[in-house]
Amino acid sequence: MTTQTAAPPARKHYHDIDGARSVLMFLSVALHAGTVYAPARPWITGNTDRAEFFDWLIFGFHLFITPTFFFVGGFFAVLLLSRRSAGDFLWNRFLRTAVPLIGVALSFNMIEHYLRWVDAGGQGGAAQWIGSPDFFEIWIGGTWQLHLWFLVSLIPMFVLAVAVQSAIPKNAKIRHLAVSLCNRFGALIAGTLPFAFGLILLAAANTANYASASLLPGSYDLIAPGFQSWYKLTGEFPFFVIGVMAALSPRLLAALVQWRWWMPFAAAAALYFQPYANPEQSFFVSIAMLFLNQLAIWTLVLFILQFFHRFFNEGGPRTTWLADCALSMYLFHHCFIYIFGRLLTGVDWPIGIEFAVLTVTSAVTVIVIHERIVRRVAIIRLLFNGKTDVDQLRSQPGLIGAFFAKPANLTGKNLTKPTGPAKLSPKV
Repeated sequence: MTTQTAAPPARKHYHDIDGARSVLMFLSVALHAGTVYAPARPWITGNTDRAEFFDWLIFGFHLFITPTFFFVGGFFAVLLLSRRSAGDFLWNRFLRTAVPLIGVALSFNMIEHYLRWVDAGGQGGAAQWIGSPDFFEIWIGGTWQLHLWFLVSLIPMFVLAVAVQSAIPKNAKIRHLAVSLCNRFGALIAGTLPFAFGLILLAAANTANYASASLLPGSYDLIAPGFQSWYKLTGEFPFFVIGVMAALSPRLLAALVQWRWWMPFAAAAALYFQPYANPEQSFFVSIAMLFLNQLAIWTLVLFILQFFHRFFNEGGPRTTWLADCALSMYLFHHCFIYIFGRLLTGVDWPIGIEFAVLTVTSAVTVIVIHERIVRRVAIIRLLFNGKTDVDQLRSQPGLIGAFFAKPANLTGKNLTKPTGPAKLSPKV
């Protein structure tokens, strides 16, 4: 008599959440391209073409792109911690977050800062710039981060997550209580009307977080030279926390991503009106506008998650390629937006055409770099993607194979009967 050892259960790959993160990283190209033409964000390239539409565009994108990133960061942090030791988790996050952050900060971000210095009237070459007070101010004042502030904020959250995981025993009651509370919250917002009240509750929690952070003495000052302020560091923390809760409770996750017919209309209204507080308003009006702002943000973030769960939940080579290219797109595009934005100051095209050319050219440039270099050169893959899987990538389709290759013919004589259990290799 023989016995068979049961195969371990396959790890679930959340294609919808991964897809949302990937597409939003691509969308950030349009966000930063819009800053070139937005009156509220004067661009140092000296481009004089401006249109108020781009103010609406960039402020609208800011409502949901980065908050969704933090939700996804918290969600996948829990999944990684559930199957890795604390040391393995920190090493993985170091490779995937800190190494690309350092690599881009020392290369692409410095190229952009040098061009900004030249455009602002700086005299001399790169050596003179490096020896100037402006260069040291970039590092001391924290502007070296540019668009990478998201990764800077995410790293302390990862450290906090692993600290909590290590400090609390696995069989501690507080762990069961946390999961129970997440399950209960998921049950409370499962319906249509309860979900609307859930949005209000989440917006109120965010408002309280921002208000309390703003009252701390020195909350707008840098915590340390070159780092971030307490206000900025904690501003997105609630989205990370809800991502953690969704990973702890499948019931809560199901409630958050459940499709509701009215959410597209609510998201459209949030995107159109874009409520923002401003210093000219009275205290109570500012608090009310801050609450509406956070309500709009949560509405857009959860609509994005619901949309991808409903329409992009199957995975496949396209989703895999997008997920792989997304980090390159996020890391590299900002510098190319600046470079091509400078070049476009000398042309007299309609502003819409300029914006489209700037967005597409920057994205295509990053895709070429990703396909021809990041996917093929091991050291570049490590420095700018935090991975060492160049050999494995050879068996995976690139851009052309993922999006334009014909699917395999699965009809007629090409169908074969499996002779054994299927081999699964899911990834998270």
